[in-house]
Formats: sequence, structure tokens, C-alpha cells
Amino acid sequence: MGKGKDLFGKYNDLARENGVGSEDCQYANVLFQALLMVGERKVFELLEEADESGKKLALEYSNDHGGEEAIPSSIVLV
Repeated sequence: MGKGKDLFGKYNDLARENGVGSEDCQYANVLFQALLMVGERKVFELLEEADESGKKLALEYSNDHGGEEAIPSSIVLV
């Protein structure tokens, strides 16, 4: 899990360096949302898996909640 935590920190550092609106900042936002959804242990595990497979985490959305705004329903590797 140490590697996942390091990756999480790396992506947040890149977001700070490159600023709001950058691809790195958008990815850091995805990671933070994932952290709120499933907790740090799961996010760190998924980050390790993504790093090993050359993928990234993404939020999957569900529109079946009846509202206009899409709500993330799960985290997937893409």
C-alpha cells in the first residue's frame, strides 16, 4: 500500500505544479472523489494496479438517481 500512497501524493504534487484546469489537476480530483467514495486503502490498491497495468482510475457515472446531475457510482480502470 506504500506505493499507492506515494502515487497518490505524486499525482497531487503534479496537480499543484500544473494548476487548476490541467489534466493532472483533473486526475487528482478523480482520485480525491474516489477516496471519498471507497476510502484510502481501496484507492491506493487501485492506484498500484493501475500503475502496474499502465492504466488510470476513472469515475463511472449513473443517471438512474432521478436528478439532473450525474453522480459517480463506481471507480474503474481505463
